Amino acid sequence: METEKRKKSTFSAISINRIVAGRFREYSKKITPSHTDTLESMMDFFEGAKISPKDKHLMDYIGYNNVITKRLDYLLEVLRAWEKNSPIHRIHDHVKKLFDYAELEENLDKKKEEIRRMRNAQYLKPKKTVSKYEYNLLAEQLEAEKEKRRNLLEKFKLVKPSFGKQYYRIDMTPNEYAVMKRVLREHS
Repeated sequence: METEKRKKSTFSAISINRIVAGRFREYSKKITPSHTDTLESMMDFFEGAKISPKDKHLMDYIGYNNVITKRLDYLLEVLRAWEKNSPIHRIHDHVKKLFDYAELEENLDKKKEEIRRMRNAQYLKPKKTVSKYEYNLLAEQLEAEKEKRRNLLEKFKLVKPSFGKQYYRIDMTPNEYAVMKRVLREHS
């Protein structure tokens, strides 16, 4: 119904300063497609909220709001600067370093104590001792093994063929080979 009234109504010209008219055109493009709709929505807002640009209390409120906002911004800047430069952070860092160092020393002490315990445990372990008889028996067995190896190495003969590489040959009877094989199986 309102659109029908608008279609039937005629337009009227209002004289506005050229600069203000330019500002209004820019603002109107952001709000609604037509200047009339923008003016109507602005008037509806002011009338509905019962706000007048000439109202002294409203202007005082807006001014106070701006002043308080600026003061709060300044306080925030002061608090941020205080946080960055305050001695509390430096004290906190120093105390943290002390605790970290104490924890490191405690861990080192624990490791030293553990190493000390391991050394003591090694010293306290009963060492395997051998009687003189067993020692002599083991020494005889070792000498016998050495003698067997010497005898085996003496059986190696170097063969130098006319063609090809040199190689070693073992002069051993099949019986000697079978005995050596059986003894090695028993000891492994």
